[in-house]
Amino acid sequence: MPRTDQRPIQIAFDTAGTEGSPVLLVMGYCVPGKGWVNQVRDLSLHHRVAWFDNRGIGRSDRPPGPYTMADMAADAVAVMDQLGWQEAHLVGVSMGGMIAQHVALTYRHRLLSLSLLATHAGGFVSRMPTLRGLRHFIGGMFSKTTDDRLASLERLLYPPDWLAGSDRDAVRQALIEQFGDPVPQRTRTAQLAAVSGHHTRDRLHRLADLPTLIIQPTDDLLVRPAESERLLGLIPNATLLRLHATGHGLIRQRPREINLALLEHFANAELGARVR
Repeated sequence: MPRTDQRPIQIAFDTAGTEGSPVLLVMGYCVPGKGWVNQVRDLSLHHRVAWFDNRGIGRSDRPPGPYTMADMAADAVAVMDQLGWQEAHLVGVSMGGMIAQHVALTYRHRLLSLSLLATHAGGFVSRMPTLRGLRHFIGGMFSKTTDDRLASLERLLYPPDWLAGSDRDAVRQALIEQFGDPVPQRTRTAQLAAVSGHHTRDRLHRLADLPTLIIQPTDDLLVRPAESERLLGLIPNATLLRLHATGHGLIRQRPREINLALLEHFANAELGARVR
């Protein structure tokens, strides 16, 4: 993976696609950027797509924490700068959706559209998952064995009915690729500090002119589904897509619906810009 020239922090990123407007994908808490694989395949047929490892993860630098959302938003823009992208469609999931909000608020002129998946606008209540979600999150982050960690992550990310009807070997293999290597404690703590400091509620009204899509997985155990409704009320003119019987692992569970919705959102945003 190439890396940004940004100093002192270098961010590892990768790209796919050679035509179309740019799309930047921002991943969530302690997950490498390759977790977007199911989106990259479809989106790169129509767009130039980039994804990256957040600081502390994968091949990006691991500076000591705590991190802030401002730090992580600047990392995302550094990837755009390295690629020579003046503008891009920005897509963020979970913590990546929080980072995306900060990019939009600080670098509004760099965005063609915004897409927020399974995320929230901050605040103590918003940060609190369901009790079941908290239990599985702790197991997924802190269990001593890989098998226990992956089992907890399965239950955190996917509804039981979906798991029951899925190829469990394929699901487990995907989790191994994304979560097989334990994340260092200092990275978990540093990124969690950024999540804890995230609060955009009183500023999101400034994004009224930015085409924004919110995608809500209705069975999310980690980010309460009501947070998507809250975002919808805070960002004027935003639209909401509900994915029923879908968990926090929505980008793997429902890739076709998500990818089609994103492509339509990008096209509508560009059409609206041309009309204006």
